[in-house]
Amino acid sequence: MATQSIAGEIAATKESSDSAAYPSSGTAWYSVAVLMLMYVFSFIDRTTISLLVGPMKRDMGLTDTQVGLMTGTAFALLYTFLGLPIARLSDRHSRRGIIAIGVFIWSLMATACGLARTATQLFFARMGVGVGEAALSPAAYSMITDSFPRSKLGKAFGVYNVGITVGAGIALLVGGIVVGAVSHAGASFTLPVLGQVRAWQMVFIVTGLPGVLLPLLLLTFREPKRMGMLRTSEPAAPAAEPERPSLGDVLRYVAANKKFYALHFVGIALLAMAGYCVAAWLPTALVRVYPVTAGQVGKVLGTSTIIMNSLGMILAGVLCDRLTRRGKQDAPIIVALISAFGIAIFACFPPFMPTVPLIWVSFFVSGLTFNAYNTVGTLAINQVTPNQLRAQVSAVYLFVVNAFGLGLGPPLVGWITDHVFHDPAKLRYALVSVVFSSALISIILLFAVRPIYRQKQLEAAQWR
Repeated sequence: MATQSIAGEIAATKESSDSAAYPSSGTAWYSVAVLMLMYVFSFIDRTTISLLVGPMKRDMGLTDTQVGLMTGTAFALLYTFLGLPIARLSDRHSRRGIIAIGVFIWSLMATACGLARTATQLFFARMGVGVGEAALSPAAYSMITDSFPRSKLGKAFGVYNVGITVGAGIALLVGGIVVGAVSHAGASFTLPVLGQVRAWQMVFIVTGLPGVLLPLLLLTFREPKRMGMLRTSEPAAPAAEPERPSLGDVLRYVAANKKFYALHFVGIALLAMAGYCVAAWLPTALVRVYPVTAGQVGKVLGTSTIIMNSLGMILAGVLCDRLTRRGKQDAPIIVALISAFGIAIFACFPPFMPTVPLIWVSFFVSGLTFNAYNTVGTLAINQVTPNQLRAQVSAVYLFVVNAFGLGLGPPLVGWITDHVFHDPAKLRYALVSVVFSSALISIILLFAVRPIYRQKQLEAAQWR
C-alpha cells in the first residue's frame, strides 16, 4: 500500500507539471473520434465475413476448418508479422502518415475480397486487409497516450476501443439485413468493368470501398508532441536517450521486463481468443441448432454489440480512471480481471439457452463485460512503456494477441468440430470449450501480473 501511495504522488506531480504540453481538450477528443471512426471501419471489414459463412461454404466448397483459416489465420498472418516493422516506422516517423497509408491499403483489399473468384484469391485478399490494419492501433495508442493526462487515459482508450464493438456490431447488423439476399444460390450483381459478382461478395465491396476516403480526416488535426520519453541519464544532465531506438533496443527492453509483458500479453491474448471465436462462429453455431437464420442472429447480435458491448468498454475506462484516482496503481489489471470473469461465466450461455428469446437476452447480458478488456489491455502497456518504444511494443502485443486470438482461435474451433466431435451440430460445444478454457487461464495469468504491474508503475513515474 505504501508503494502505491508513493507512486500515486509521483505520478500526480508529474501529470500536473506536464499538463500544459498536452493538446487542448477539444483537439484531443476530436483526434480520438477520428481514430475511433477508423477503428469502426477496420472492424466492419474484419467482421463482415462471419455472417457469410454459409454462402462461402456453398459457393467455394469449404470445410469448417478452411472457413476458420479464412476468417482468422488469413487476416492474422501478415497483420501479426508486419505489425512490428510498421510500428517501428510509427515510433520514428509521422504516426498520422502511417495510419493514412494503412487505412487506404486495407480498404482496397477489403474491396478485393468481393472480387475474389477462388478461395485462394479470397485468402490472399484477407491477408491484405491484415497488412493495412496493422498500421492503425500501435500508432493510435501512442498518439492517444500523448494527448491526455494519466487520470483521463482510461476514458480516452475506452472511446477509441468502442470502434471494435461499433464496427463489429454494424457488420453484424448490416450483414443480418442483407444476408437474406445472399442465402440462396445464384444471387448476383453485375458491376461496370468488374462484371458479375455473387451477392455475398457485394457485401465486401459495399463495406470496404468507402474507407478509401477516411485518410483525409487525418489532415484536420496535428499530431501531439511525444511525451513519456525514457531517461537514461541523471535528471540534471542532458537527455541521452536516442529518439530513434533500434530493434535491438526494443527487444532488449521487452526481454528486461519479460515477466510483465509475457504474462499480460498472453493473458489478454486468451481473452481475445474467446472474443474472436465468438465473433467467427456464434451465428453459425446457433443457426445449426435453433430455428433461426443468420440474418436474425446478425440483427440481434449486432444491436446488442453496439449497445451493450460499447457501453461496457466505456464503463471499463471510467472505472479504470476512478480506481486510478483512488490510488489503485493496478487499475487496468483489475478491470481486465472483471472482464475475464464475465467472459468465463456469461459468454458460454448463448449457445445453450433453452429458447430463442433467452438467446437474445443472453447476448445483452454477456455483452457488458465481453469487450471491456480491450479498453485496458493496451492502456496498461502504454502507461508503463517509454514513448519511443510504445508503438513497437504495442505491435508485439498485437502480434501475440492476434496470433493466439485470431490466428489460432477460429481455426481451433473448426478443427475441434471436424476432428473431435465429427458433427457440424456440435459446433457449439467446440466453441464453448475454447471460450471457457481461454478465459479461465487468462484469469490465472492476470492475477499473477498484478504485483509486477504495480512495480512497473513506480518505475514509469520516474520518466521525463
